[in-house]
Amino acid sequence: MYNLNSHYENIANLANSIIAGSRVVYLHPFGATQPENIELIDPGDGSQPMILAYDQEPIDAHYNSYLLENVLDNFMDEWGFRKKSIILISTEKRSKEKDNLCKKFNLVDVNYFFHGACASDWYRGYKFNAGITNPSQRRLTKKFITFNRITGNSRIYRTVLMAKLSVKGLLDDAYASFSPVCPVHGTHYRDSLRKDGHKFGINADQAKQLIGGLNQIKYPCRIDNKLSADIPNQSFSIGPLQELMSSFLHVVTETMFWDDRTHLTEKIFKPIVAKQPFVLVGCYKNLEYLRDYGFRTFDRWWSEDYDNIADPHQRLDAVVDVIEKICKLSLGDLEDMLKQMQEVLEYNYNWFYNPEFVNSIWNELKINLTAGLNDKRLIRTQEELNAYHREAENETRLHRTA
Repeated sequence: MYNLNSHYENIANLANSIIAGSRVVYLHPFGATQPENIELIDPGDGSQPMILAYDQEPIDAHYNSYLLENVLDNFMDEWGFRKKSIILISTEKRSKEKDNLCKKFNLVDVNYFFHGACASDWYRGYKFNAGITNPSQRRLTKKFITFNRITGNSRIYRTVLMAKLSVKGLLDDAYASFSPVCPVHGTHYRDSLRKDGHKFGINADQAKQLIGGLNQIKYPCRIDNKLSADIPNQSFSIGPLQELMSSFLHVVTETMFWDDRTHLTEKIFKPIVAKQPFVLVGCYKNLEYLRDYGFRTFDRWWSEDYDNIADPHQRLDAVVDVIEKICKLSLGDLEDMLKQMQEVLEYNYNWFYNPEFVNSIWNELKINLTAGLNDKRLIRTQEELNAYHREAENETRLHRTA
């Protein structure tokens, strides 16, 4: 399995095995996005390529511009190397936001599946957890389970999902978590839908209907941590095992949904570790992206055509249709279906814990970083390097005589 504690040191040493003197900038603690969170691994003299590892969070071309400006101003040589490109390492293989940021700052794009390695570290202990029971022997009490913590801004789609499930009367069949007020953005679902809904194609009439559905939910709507004021961040955990083991379908509500990008986080691995079937509420073609890394999905039992729907509202409706069809089956039927799925569920679980899965992610990074470091925009000519060293020597001499 993997260990995130040495992750960026691993990247720095990989980079220096390709081009000596490469420098790596990353952000700490996990999930940080601001310049004050920058950490520098600097094994060289600054004459070789700069690498910004922004692989924990989604890329926003506007929001991340401030970070890039700070890196350029404070970690690139002002006398000339600032005009050189830097490498951006991200977890997004396909992303318009990434493309816009790379174009704006002339960045060299390197991507890999960061959250696959991340989940491998966070969930490695579950391999020894006897609470994860044999799917064929489970006794179900609910037909699906869905966790929804952050529900404001771009994650308003989770609010829309919960409203649609409520309108159809499906939440009685679910373990579901949802707060009326987003714990991060501090906005009530009424205000989010009325004030921000138009940003995501939700008009006033639709907002009114969705609010009506959310008003029908009995609050607090919680799976666990029912005594907490807010739903806590549980990225490091797959969730409450008793509820996971007694529910059939895991409705994965990913971080990103609205736009056209490949972006999967540790959330997609929670049902895999729990040996549960799942539907993915995420970006266009991200189920296909997961299969590219060797995992199997569930098109033998229901339509996964939702993954091929580019329009986010139509894609969400298609996911709700799948959930509704599953809810029409009895718990006994779903227990029989789990038996039929046993091979796929065990395969995904075993592949996740197979060292070759993490190796494939590291090899992806190695191949892409090698290509990135050999990008012609990064190459320093010998004349440039000589000039750099002369400038450094002059600065040192001036400092000594001052």
